[in-house]
Amino acid sequence: MRKERIDSFDFMRSVTAWIIVIYHFACICNTTPQYADLPFLYQHANGVWGENTSVNIFFMLSGASLFYNHPDIDTHSLKRYYFDRFKGIFPMFYMLWLFLYYQKATTLGHLFYNGSPKTMLLSLVGMDGYLSYRYPQNYYFIGEWFLGALVCLYLIYPLLTLCMKYCKILTTLLLGAGTLAFHWNLPFFQIQRERNLIVCLFAFWLGMLFIRYREKLSALWITVIFGGIALFLLFVKVPVDGFLCTQVIPVGLFLLFYQIGNYVMKVGFLKPFFSYTGKISYAIFLLQHVVMGQVLGLFGRYNPNLPQILLILVLTFIIIYIFADVLTRLNKLLVKSGWFMTLQSFVYGSDKS
Repeated sequence: MRKERIDSFDFMRSVTAWIIVIYHFACICNTTPQYADLPFLYQHANGVWGENTSVNIFFMLSGASLFYNHPDIDTHSLKRYYFDRFKGIFPMFYMLWLFLYYQKATTLGHLFYNGSPKTMLLSLVGMDGYLSYRYPQNYYFIGEWFLGALVCLYLIYPLLTLCMKYCKILTTLLLGAGTLAFHWNLPFFQIQRERNLIVCLFAFWLGMLFIRYREKLSALWITVIFGGIALFLLFVKVPVDGFLCTQVIPVGLFLLFYQIGNYVMKVGFLKPFFSYTGKISYAIFLLQHVVMGQVLGLFGRYNPNLPQILLILVLTFIIIYIFADVLTRLNKLLVKSGWFMTLQSFVYGSDKS
């Protein structure tokens, strides 16, 4: 039986997606001579809007959504669980990746224009962005590093459900201590600390805990305290490692966005917009860099001033939204095609749950 949808989560997906888009837009502007720097869109008082701030909200939201819909994964439902995760991530990813790869390969006239074809395997499993620090010459076109991290989190999620059932306090302490340890920039990890799977896992786990104790954690007084701390850290510089601040800020913003979403999603004309934006948020993540690169490249020759750059940002929003809508519709057709439904029936077998 399908559970009632948490409308506030769609609002949160929408807001998080657009914060990440704005952050990446500002990143490109800050590194492109033709564009003015946009520090107010790139960073806050104790860190940057991307990486751990908005991305940790995204991981918390992913953990919360998954645990809300699948609190128990047993041996009978394991196959179905993994196929559903595959269905949610890879058909759309492959469709867009193949289109961009074909475009690039035909332009350059070489199938393996970026090195060994073995690195294509990274794209096959969605790890090309996440492992680009080790394999910089690969075929990474779309998505973000956190897509690969999310794939890893989905793989170990069944184990996390057991941890929630039998050792949630110990798991919380271990993951919290593991994340805290990165304050000292441990030298035996090559990947930057904000992207380490332990850090991502802790945020994902906190989202699961939110669902487990939603009635208590969504209390207004808790939101006021943690939301107030988050807002303070966004605007007031403190003499603390920014990495630690960006572990605290997402928790407060998560609770704050959840409460705001509960009210916003009751407004008749806003609910359809945020509901649909939440549904196409994955397509927004996949498309953002492709669209931004084209739009900013087109207008860069005019050396736009700040008001014009902000108009370009609005135009980028609109184009991303339109293409995300189209990609989502194409993906819906793909996963409902005869061959895909046959594959799904084969995987599900006699499981009709």
